[in-house]
Amino acid sequence: MFKFLINIFYFIFPKRLSEFISYLGGFRHFKISYSQSGEDLILLKYLDYKKIEKGTYLDIGAFHPRWVSNTHLLHQKGFSGYCVDLDEKRLRWFRFSRGKRVKTICGAVSNSHEEFIKVYKFKRKSPFSLIDTTSLKHAEYFESKGKSKYEIINVKNFHINDIFNKVGKVNVLNIDIEGKDFEVIKSSNLEIIDPEIILIEDNSGYFPLYELENFFSKKNYHLISICGQTKCFAKK
Repeated sequence: MFKFLINIFYFIFPKRLSEFISYLGGFRHFKISYSQSGEDLILLKYLDYKKIEKGTYLDIGAFHPRWVSNTHLLHQKGFSGYCVDLDEKRLRWFRFSRGKRVKTICGAVSNSHEEFIKVYKFKRKSPFSLIDTTSLKHAEYFESKGKSKYEIINVKNFHINDIFNKVGKVNVLNIDIEGKDFEVIKSSNLEIIDPEIILIEDNSGYFPLYELENFFSKKNYHLISICGQTKCFAKK
């Protein structure tokens, strides 16, 4: 009887309408992404492949707990982690949103051992007001696009290995520090945290083509995906 009714439905309705209604059932298979370019979906697919159901992450340059976040889906899956950002106000959002399963570290992350470091911070009225950077080149670029002045402030600084030593072993490393990503990761000892997968922003023009891939290849990682400006590297 049910099959008969289905056949009647397709006979009465135009083909395209019938197909459209049939496709509606596929919505339940759609995946929600909080990342800028779907990085979190690649991340979850890889972790599922490796059968890592719950684990830990380190998010350097965390920015926001949901908006363009590569780690929010991990939190929803039950992961715990560490979020590092140079703005304490942003970190309050993480503690409010993710509760006891997140620990926060306030400060800039660099390849320097100086106690404090210069940060180029844009005023709130600027369209780039939420983007702070330790890169003068990055700041000048944003200023030219946003037609707004930045101010220079001094903030607490951590060498990246200091962060690694605080955190220890993690499954996922996400790093997005606005133009200093490669410079900083080169000075790190990845063996301290030994991540299964690394997500890092690749700002073309800030370092030579394939230099990032060559660096991680020597660390026994290979490129598995490119999502916008983010490259995803996994253990070989």
